[in-house]
Amino acid sequence: MSTARADDAPVGNRTGSRSTAEPSNQANGTHEADDLPLKSTDRHAVTSDSEEPVDRDANAQQGVSKVEAFNKVLYQSGPTGKILLWLLGVSIGLTMFAYALDQGITSTIFTTMASSTFGQHSSLAAVSTASQIVRAIAKPFIGKLADITSRPTTYVVILVFYFVGFVVAASSSTFAAYTVGICFTSVGKSGLDLLSDIIVGDLTPLEWRGFFGALLSVPFVITVPVNGFIAEGFVDNWRWGLGMFAIMVPVLLCPAIFTLYAMQRRGEKMGMVTMAGSKQQRTGAAGDAGAQTGAAHWAKLLYQGLIDIDILGLILLGVSFALLLLPLTLAEDADGGWQNASIIAMLVVGFVLLIAFVLFEIYIAPKPLMTKSVRNNRAFIAAVVVFTFNQTASSVRNTYYSSYIYIIKEWTTYQWTIFLGITTMGLSLLGPFVGLIQRRTHRYKTMMVFGAVARMLGYGILINGATGSMTQDTGRLVAAQLIFCLGSFNVVGARVGSQAAVPHEDMATVIALLALWSTLGSSVGSAISSAIWTNEMLDRMYKEMIPAGADEKTIKKLYGSIKKLRSGYDFDDPIRQAAIRAYSAINGHIAIAALVLAAVPTIASLFMPNYYLGKQQNAITNTGLDGERVDVPTREEGAESDNAVQKSDKWYLKWRNAYRRDT
Repeated sequence: MSTARADDAPVGNRTGSRSTAEPSNQANGTHEADDLPLKSTDRHAVTSDSEEPVDRDANAQQGVSKVEAFNKVLYQSGPTGKILLWLLGVSIGLTMFAYALDQGITSTIFTTMASSTFGQHSSLAAVSTASQIVRAIAKPFIGKLADITSRPTTYVVILVFYFVGFVVAASSSTFAAYTVGICFTSVGKSGLDLLSDIIVGDLTPLEWRGFFGALLSVPFVITVPVNGFIAEGFVDNWRWGLGMFAIMVPVLLCPAIFTLYAMQRRGEKMGMVTMAGSKQQRTGAAGDAGAQTGAAHWAKLLYQGLIDIDILGLILLGVSFALLLLPLTLAEDADGGWQNASIIAMLVVGFVLLIAFVLFEIYIAPKPLMTKSVRNNRAFIAAVVVFTFNQTASSVRNTYYSSYIYIIKEWTTYQWTIFLGITTMGLSLLGPFVGLIQRRTHRYKTMMVFGAVARMLGYGILINGATGSMTQDTGRLVAAQLIFCLGSFNVVGARVGSQAAVPHEDMATVIALLALWSTLGSSVGSAISSAIWTNEMLDRMYKEMIPAGADEKTIKKLYGSIKKLRSGYDFDDPIRQAAIRAYSAINGHIAIAALVLAAVPTIASLFMPNYYLGKQQNAITNTGLDGERVDVPTREEGAESDNAVQKSDKWYLKWRNAYRRDT
């Protein structure tokens, strides 16, 4: 999907870059010796971080070969293939436009307003926690559904969840019903970003993976200003806004569904399969099972699918996280608080189930969520830590951040929405630029460390050092939002590095697992934020607002509704100013928690392997999109010079090699 010259194209052959023999070091120019990956001499020899060969499953080899063959024809079939590629790119762009609109409006503005409408603003984090747990656990389900059926069929299922969720939320008469609807839409969100990431991984080499993966977020650049107008028009009529989404999302998803079905049909006519096909088609098993279409056949597929996704493990994981996290948001309102028998029981049972999950995964599960090879993959573990703690820190700050800005500033709804979207827009604009830097340098680790440090700086700017409260200064608030954009350097690098560390057939699994744990990290962040808010906010409001003239009944009402607090009191009113002081103090505590959590990705980034990003689909087998060997630079050429330097500068080389190593 690029009109660039051959050497810069994201796909296709580069003169002298394909070979079935040993790769030539000169094919990609000269590079510093220790900064280069080790060679792989066997196209199908997969090596783990422990340098132990991992045998590919025969069917997996056959399936990957079929997809690679289709990719080869797709990129070399002239105008027809190019048209299909452009249609696929545009259709996926439309699905991500729907995703971006949903993320920018329903997950923030509409949910905040709905919670205030029902007088349940303090329960905002509980909704966020529940929806994020559902979204996390849905990842493996969606991935396996795409394997059992096909990618376009999975999009249809996603569409159904989206539509039902918006209808339920829009027609809800209680906050509980609204929460159920939002949880349904969470399944849809889970599927959209997962399938888009997998398709990009199928179609792009490592050197362009970061760029095209980041392009999936570009629709946020459009939706952030658009969201401001939508929020302005629907902030007091959020039900109509949700109804609008129930109509809009099907319209935006249908092009992707039709395009992928067309690709699937084209592949069948060519005697090949595409990334749109089912796993049976991709592994060559469909030929044996093609005649089986009865209920017994589908029952067998369902049973095997449940085993493959580790259904019991997912249930144990989801229930344990729910029981451990929800009490953090519910304890303050329960009779007796933390001494409530139900709260104690939830925590105890949740802890027991979490231990049961770990033991089940290690000793019992036929197909555990994380196999031994994945658990021992240093790049994957580092990426999980980076994504999970980034998401946790971000969720800690964001849960009540929109409420804080809504109260402390006299901004219009449009200005409020645009401010909240600055980071999203910046991340979306900077992401492709980071991908281009990766394309030029063929590395990502140093950028990851830079991005992680920048995020810590952003959290630090929000905190007033003397009091520990959150700043109210507009300049510092905007500066923090802009600095958070530099997190793209960290996130894009972690995504590409984790995908480079596994063979093609394991890529979808790694993407799903990374999304699973990072989304669970978001739920943990919401729970932490809620625990701070529900345990401290009301007492702080009493402390600040009673001297200002508010009675206990009024304070409880304002605690449950930010709309009443803002619309009922002028900005200079003593009660409003007292509430602002309370909001600033508690959000400061929340920002400090986020700052501490943000330090972890910085450390994890140092342990990330620094793979060479070339024309290969992954850095393990070093094969291209068409399955042919790809030449990558090797280390041997610099070994002699390093040996000469080691004697005089040994300590420097040890640190440098430890930082740059790619295994």
